[in-house]
Amino acid sequence: MTLVAAFRCQNGGIMLISDREENDGYSRREVDKIYKIDVPACFCQVFIASAGFSGIIANLQWAVHRAVNQGCVDGKNIVLHHKGIIESGLKDFYAQYADKLTEYPGALIVVAPLTARVPILYRTEQAMLVPEAYYAADGSGKALSDYFADRLFGSSQISGHTVLDKELMKKLGAFILREAEKAVAGVGMGADMQFIHEGDKRVQRFSSDEVKRIQDCIPPLKEALLPCLANASIPIKLTG
Repeated sequence: MTLVAAFRCQNGGIMLISDREENDGYSRREVDKIYKIDVPACFCQVFIASAGFSGIIANLQWAVHRAVNQGCVDGKNIVLHHKGIIESGLKDFYAQYADKLTEYPGALIVVAPLTARVPILYRTEQAMLVPEAYYAADGSGKALSDYFADRLFGSSQISGHTVLDKELMKKLGAFILREAEKAVAGVGMGADMQFIHEGDKRVQRFSSDEVKRIQDCIPPLKEALLPCLANASIPIKLTG
């Protein structure tokens, strides 16, 4: 139970967001749901944002990490062959844990070459990587995120690029996380936000406290919407 989501930004980078709650039905605790793999020999970074039970997710992350490390040892070009390498790690994971899985964990994977213009975004379908151009989400908060993303983010696409600048993207991500925390069980205990290679080759991370400060500056949905409804002019056509 969680929410992880990724958005393509104005300059081609990726905004990756997640909540921080782990809930086993008995207790809650904060965990980091965004896992980073540095591959300095291949000038590449890999990010995994996962939804599911922590033990299963930890093993999925390690299976991918191990496959990437083995690719480096074998002298493979990770940037060029990353899809096959990561999928081999996912296949190993499912082969080892298939009998222990009550549900398939979901993951968003971002491959960010330091030598290319933009990162590459995937979502997983079991051991398969599915490319996504602009947006992907997973976890129990996915339906709510999909709804707001479709109306607030999807409508901002022009010729495949978002017109939302970084400041607006931060507010959009913080808003979706706030509303998911209010409405969806298992989403909460703070949030993380990362901008991956948005405009340069840095990774900019916003802590849970920083995301909370952004959320506090966004008016509640009711306060933002009701004045617009009250001021809406609706023409009435009389018949008869």
